[in-house]
Amino acid sequence: MTGNDTIAAVSTAPGEGGIGIIRISGDRAAEILGKIFEAPRGLGPGANAGFAPVQTELGGAPGQTVFADKTMYYGHVVDPSSGETVDEALVVFMEGPRSYTGEDVCEIQCHGGVVPLRRILDIVCGLGASPAQPGEFTKRAFLNGRLDLVQAGAIIDLIKSRTARGYLAAKDQAEGKLSERVRAVRETLLGVLAEIAVRIDYPEAFEEDGTDGAGFSIAGSMEKAEGLIEEMIAGADAGRLVRDGARVVIIGKPNTGKSSLFNALVRENAAIVTPVPGTTRDALEVWIDVKGTPILLTDTAGIRKSEDDIEALGVERAKEQYLKADVSIFLLDGSEELSEEDFSIATELDSEKKLIVVINKSDLPPAFVPEEGRKIIPFSFGENNVIKTSLIGDEASDGIEKIETLLEEIVIGGAVAGSSLLVTKASHKVLLEKASAEIREAREAVSRGEASEFAEINIRAAWNALGEMIGETASDDVIDRVFEDFCVGK
Repeated sequence: MTGNDTIAAVSTAPGEGGIGIIRISGDRAAEILGKIFEAPRGLGPGANAGFAPVQTELGGAPGQTVFADKTMYYGHVVDPSSGETVDEALVVFMEGPRSYTGEDVCEIQCHGGVVPLRRILDIVCGLGASPAQPGEFTKRAFLNGRLDLVQAGAIIDLIKSRTARGYLAAKDQAEGKLSERVRAVRETLLGVLAEIAVRIDYPEAFEEDGTDGAGFSIAGSMEKAEGLIEEMIAGADAGRLVRDGARVVIIGKPNTGKSSLFNALVRENAAIVTPVPGTTRDALEVWIDVKGTPILLTDTAGIRKSEDDIEALGVERAKEQYLKADVSIFLLDGSEELSEEDFSIATELDSEKKLIVVINKSDLPPAFVPEEGRKIIPFSFGENNVIKTSLIGDEASDGIEKIETLLEEIVIGGAVAGSSLLVTKASHKVLLEKASAEIREAREAVSRGEASEFAEINIRAAWNALGEMIGETASDDVIDRVFEDFCVGK
């Protein structure tokens, strides 16, 4: 299935750059390129003196412009209506179906300014190409069978990945590794459906224990399929954080060193630091890379009762940021006795939210031991989630390393980033959970000795859910949602 028109778009980011690319895809791609491109003598087959169209040495009819597949040509882009030279360019033609979209594709590489790119795109569209919609090139690749829906969705993750770990996870999906596992499960379920159909038609061919003469067991096959799905689900929460990032908020009373910790993790002086308590009045957010995991780090105002309206507003915003966070870093001042403010903050912590307690200012005489800092938390949390450090001097780098290592462990857990089993999209997790639940229900029906038709309904529902994930049973609305976040030109 292909689009019924030829589309074109600028495929490089807006703004100034050394090179800009216009991509054309569709049946008329080569025809349009032939009308606007001229190559110098000796650099294009059949070219005449000076600059002339690439001509017929490659087998085209007289007057027809022909480009060799996947061959780069140097020349000029001209406006055919006036003969004016628009820009110097390199062009390449990629013949379908061995192209990104599965259609004939041409790419024009010119200077990366806004003016030449817009001018060339206007000329291309004036010759019959339609402006491409966001993600339309990749959508055509999906519709033409070049990519499945998991691979297509991974393309935008490659583009938007914030860290190397997220990029590797997206690359594995774009290469089809996750899709291969999903297809393997569907194949197992297809075998179960076929076996159930035979059992319904020929019940006398099967043993009382539910196996055929060769010992085939649909219960065993269903258990195998469910186990493979559960393996994929196990890494889904970590996979989501690798793709979308984790929200980490630093909280504590005023003057514990929250902004100093924020700056140390960000590796720049992003937040103002002074000895005056209450300097930070508003939440400050910065994306950082923590050992390959994208983290949205938030510095907040010190939490305490205040008569100052502005500071009180900052305290409320700090509490709001805490509620939105995946992980909180509760900062204590180790040089002072634990205060009523520390205890008050601790009582408001959510036991369901991941927590790190950092006892700061270890360069000063300690006022309490780490175990006392742990005891003010009204619930149990990670055994090693209390870190004592200083944010000045030689101890600072070691403390930051410990915090980053613990953040990685808390956020990613035991998941192996970059694995083909790393499910990164919430929608995929939902479909996998649905498939697993359907298989589990089918297994229970079989174990109760119910008629095979009941199990068949559940197995087919699981097979369809997995098919929706890779696009084989997905509705048009589901397909459209995959491409709605794409940029124009991809």
